[in-house]
Amino acid sequence: MRKLVGSILILAAIGGIVSCGKETDTPDEALLTDYFNLAPGSQVNYQLDSIIKAPFQDTSFIVRSYEARDVVDAEITDNLGRKSWRVFRSLRPLGSSSESAWQVSDTYMITPTLSVVEVIENNLRFQKLIAPIRDGKEWKGNSYINAVPGEELAYLYNWTYRYQDIDASHTSFEQVIPNTITVQQQDDELNSAGLGPLDPSQNGYRVFSKEIYAKGIGLVYKELIYWDFQSPATTGNEYPNGLKEGGGIRMQVLSWK
Repeated sequence: MRKLVGSILILAAIGGIVSCGKETDTPDEALLTDYFNLAPGSQVNYQLDSIIKAPFQDTSFIVRSYEARDVVDAEITDNLGRKSWRVFRSLRPLGSSSESAWQVSDTYMITPTLSVVEVIENNLRFQKLIAPIRDGKEWKGNSYINAVPGEELAYLYNWTYRYQDIDASHTSFEQVIPNTITVQQQDDELNSAGLGPLDPSQNGYRVFSKEIYAKGIGLVYKELIYWDFQSPATTGNEYPNGLKEGGGIRMQVLSWK
């Protein structure tokens, strides 16, 4: 009898461990794809503000705004044999209602697995979301990118992604969107240049990036700004006011279906 009771207790304990494992893993695995809509034909429209260097200016930037439309095209397979989805991005002038004004500008790929959602754009592989989704959880989302200090992609070097504001609401153009998560990707600066007027006597830089995802929609907000400033003491007579180079992008959701 004692052996029987012992066996029952052991089996119950094993069953409890297995049950707990399922309760812990399954919601996290489901949450990753919940924050996207990968049905072919689904689309999200944004106001896209492109921050670019002002022509013939050493330190100034300008903003050019468009309407962007991301449309899930089809299920495909990536070069590792994983199920992925191809997405087309098109642009047209902000405020236009002409369907013929859309021009395809980019194609990118979304690859969701049980543990990570990867996005490949411009041949750069980002780990956008990972499991489990927990407030404060961190990971190196740009670890597959060869971001070498001093070269073109240096601003992407060694970013630490962090979850915050889990299940918070997000407001975009007076639309309140529930059940979102924020991924703070990078917030780094030198010379306090991102918080106030740039000190023209000192070199400085600014890198800031974050994205917000909503359940059943996907990306609803993106902000990226990066620049590097070399003071006149560094640039000499060639750039008497210094030289500021970089760029950025801001995307705010307009509609989805």
